[in-house]
Amino acid sequence: MNDRYALSMIAIAASLASVTPAFAQEAAADSEQSAAESGQDGKAQDGDEAPVTLTDPEATITVTGSRIANGDPSVKLTVITAEDIRARGVTSVEELIRTLPQNVATIGTITNERARGPLKDGNAPVSELGSLGVSAANLGGAGAGNTLVLVNGRRIAGAAGIQDGFVNLNNIPLSAVERVEISTAGASAIYGADAMGGVINFILRSNYSGTTITAQHEFSKNGADNSRVSLYSRQGWETGNISGTVSYSRRDPVNNYKSGYVTEDYSDYFNGNPAYDYRSFRRGVQPGVFPVFTSVYDPDTGFFYTIENGLTVPEGFTGAPTLSDLIQIGPDARRDFVPEFAGPKSETVSANLDFEQHITDKLRVFATGLWTHSTNRQDRVLDVGLSLNLAPTQYYSPFPAFYTSPYSWGTSVYYYPEDEVAQGLIPPGTISNKQTSWSVNAGLSYDFSPTTRLEFVHTRSRSKARAQSDNFQSLVSFIEDPSAPGGYSCYNFMLANNRYPEDQREYLQAKFDAQCAALTSSDPDVAFNPWKSSADGGGGSIDPFLYRLDQENRSSEIKTYELRLNGDLFHLPGGPVQYAVGAEYADDGIDSREINNFTGASQSQDRYAFFGEVQLPLLGGDTRLPLLRRLIVTAAARNDNYVTEGAVGTVDGVPFDQGGEIIYAKNTFSRTTPSLGVLWSPFNSLDLRAHWSTGFRAPPFTQLFNVSGGYTYQTAITGDPLYDCRANNDCDFDYGPTYYGYYVPQTTAPNPDLKPQTSDNLTLSATWTPGGVYSGLQLSMTYNKITIDNQYATRDLLNGFLPQAEIKKIEQFYPRDENGRITAAQNLTFNILGSQYESVTYEASYVFETSIGRFEPRVTYLNNLKAETQVFEDTPAISSLGKLQGPDDHHFVGSLGWEKGDVRATLWVYHTPSYINDYELQTAAGTITNPDYSRTVDAFTTLDLTASWDINRNLRLDVAARDLLAVKPPLAVVQGRPYDTGRYNAAGRRVSVQLGYSF
Repeated sequence: MNDRYALSMIAIAASLASVTPAFAQEAAADSEQSAAESGQDGKAQDGDEAPVTLTDPEATITVTGSRIANGDPSVKLTVITAEDIRARGVTSVEELIRTLPQNVATIGTITNERARGPLKDGNAPVSELGSLGVSAANLGGAGAGNTLVLVNGRRIAGAAGIQDGFVNLNNIPLSAVERVEISTAGASAIYGADAMGGVINFILRSNYSGTTITAQHEFSKNGADNSRVSLYSRQGWETGNISGTVSYSRRDPVNNYKSGYVTEDYSDYFNGNPAYDYRSFRRGVQPGVFPVFTSVYDPDTGFFYTIENGLTVPEGFTGAPTLSDLIQIGPDARRDFVPEFAGPKSETVSANLDFEQHITDKLRVFATGLWTHSTNRQDRVLDVGLSLNLAPTQYYSPFPAFYTSPYSWGTSVYYYPEDEVAQGLIPPGTISNKQTSWSVNAGLSYDFSPTTRLEFVHTRSRSKARAQSDNFQSLVSFIEDPSAPGGYSCYNFMLANNRYPEDQREYLQAKFDAQCAALTSSDPDVAFNPWKSSADGGGGSIDPFLYRLDQENRSSEIKTYELRLNGDLFHLPGGPVQYAVGAEYADDGIDSREINNFTGASQSQDRYAFFGEVQLPLLGGDTRLPLLRRLIVTAAARNDNYVTEGAVGTVDGVPFDQGGEIIYAKNTFSRTTPSLGVLWSPFNSLDLRAHWSTGFRAPPFTQLFNVSGGYTYQTAITGDPLYDCRANNDCDFDYGPTYYGYYVPQTTAPNPDLKPQTSDNLTLSATWTPGGVYSGLQLSMTYNKITIDNQYATRDLLNGFLPQAEIKKIEQFYPRDENGRITAAQNLTFNILGSQYESVTYEASYVFETSIGRFEPRVTYLNNLKAETQVFEDTPAISSLGKLQGPDDHHFVGSLGWEKGDVRATLWVYHTPSYINDYELQTAAGTITNPDYSRTVDAFTTLDLTASWDINRNLRLDVAARDLLAVKPPLAVVQGRPYDTGRYNAAGRRVSVQLGYSF
């Protein structure tokens, strides 16, 4: 953190962070938020409620989307209480968020395996180590990085080392959650960046006295069983209280075979194209195989495709083969590799603590803490096969030198140790990590009056992960070495050039030496035998080839300081004018390999902000004007300033990994983001809301900094539409009628003209809660529109939208001299026009009593109108609506709740409409080049049934059956899997039983 900034902010008392409870009523949140607004059940009518008194202990409730005690009444919130969570039957926060129709599950436990997805896009694609055990929320499909997740109204550190900064949902224990508040309105004027798509605020348990012990077990049809145990306790005294939750959970991975994932051959799904038969001899077989490829043209399909045969030894062959001993096997002998499990086996321990102490009747200190530690482990049983480059002198090699290439001394044989793994002689390969996240908020507040409070809070949060991958692989290749007996020697570029970290070098050198002996030795007991049919088939040990392939240490951290003053100014007809003003300083840091490789080192940024918010209740209370029962106007503004420093190149362009001296530069971004809102109640039963806000997000580190900036190399310019080098007689090469051109230096560098990303958010809603004979009915409609401008993109993105000739006309990438000749090719990040998202949500609920109990039917229908991205004004917009990685055209969630006495039950219906599987589509120059591979995925509907019984005042039983009918997922081939894990939960039907005891 930059101490100079921190000290200066503290010195002016304007840079500290508020943490725990923002002080407000739950009454701000519309229907679920407040029965007072509905005028039902004999409670106060809208506008009649007394203003919240900040010194009232019951007022210490976090409100989402506002710093004012009563919240922002112009924003419609969705509130999911602890009872609602139990009624959904979910067992994790990730599952809970997946039940929201507004969420697009593009980042999740199994979905992260996709090679094309949000974690693989951009300048800093996340490794499989970094994505293991990570899940994120994505409201409206605007992106996980544009959905802000809070805990107790405060920011927590993002997923370890991931640049987008989104929170890993798996770091929030479900056992500790008291309720969740969700707003799809933009909230950047309140919270700053990354609140463009909306806010999800998890409020942790703190207000229940006594102790509760809960145990739950979930049985999964597809093997993904889950167990949870938790303990919650709260103790209070006259001037304070302390409460906390401790929980443990364990989750097993999905068994792929039980889920229906049984083959890698999907050629039939793609018009018979054999390229989509993912089986390959390169995955290895036992005995080992040398692949032989033949290209064939099929006139019926118009495809050139490759037939893959193999050379191997007969089953049961022993000893060292010669070429004449090898037999040919056909494509059907390829291993149809399907891993047994999907997703990791996870164990998680978490704890949270909430403390409050009144020093005097005006001064209070408080602190909250959340800690989570999880271990994730996933088997990786040699999915790509063990490639063994046999030297010509190796005892079991039948191949002479240069058998496959005049440049290759050795010949690769692919081996799969099936019998060794089956007998337990060697462990399967694994990928694993240990994640730890924690967040601590501590502060004090002083009440100048019952309605005026000053708060000072410090927040610090960190998430870190240590990950490693252990699998079978060879480190050895061969290079010419006249001094060696055979004229060649073993070689590894990374070891030879000291590219591995120092703490790994000795370990990897020992593995390399042992592998070299196994691949070159003429001793039958040392040389590895890839032709054996079983584990005991002779030859040296396979152990040298099992080693730690990779390891990572990753972290993200945030430190904030905030000073805030809340209070009343004066009274209007509708009540007191309330305000909140303050300042904030924050230091955000991130450390991961993908960031460091780009920028040269871990990164951090300083951010300081000033904010203000006011609520004007123009009409209300005793107002009886026609069509003006209540009128409240809200306004907020926030000024954010970001200061970052990082590498923009090296002196004289000497590569960094060759000792180049880094050149550093500083970037500053500043912007004020306002918001306006209004709540108008023409009469008691109708509330009309409108909320407009703007957003601002500074460029991420890898789009500002590049350790290779300024490093240039020559690239060829062909097909220049504005300059003909032939006509000007200055071509550098001319190889025929169409292939000619000239060379220019290409630079990959930061863009000094990069603009910050901005947004406009508009939310309109109407809620009708009639009384009389319709008492218990509630109808609402909410319209959301998000416009994101100046989105960040790389030059490669343009290839999908424009022909190369048009791209070469863009001067920011291809500057020209006075004669029109291109002088350089600049590969840099740039701003595109942006994206738009629109949706309308319809909700209806009705509560009524009968002789057999209380019923509550509820329906939510989400109609997504637009989700599209446009690069430039004159390029077509590309829609993701109704496509695999975008939001669905619509969503339907229905429920029927019933309650009588101590028993409750809820039937849920989740409908997913049909959509387009465009995962394999390729776009060039704005045209899809393989439209035949677009597939419509059928709609499907799942049913859940949950029930609870308060056995006595201390004991409660909850049961749930999710995907009650065990619906077979519609066929949708994605990354070799036969269903879409973003929409279908691969755990299949789950039945859970939970028992809670309170005392």
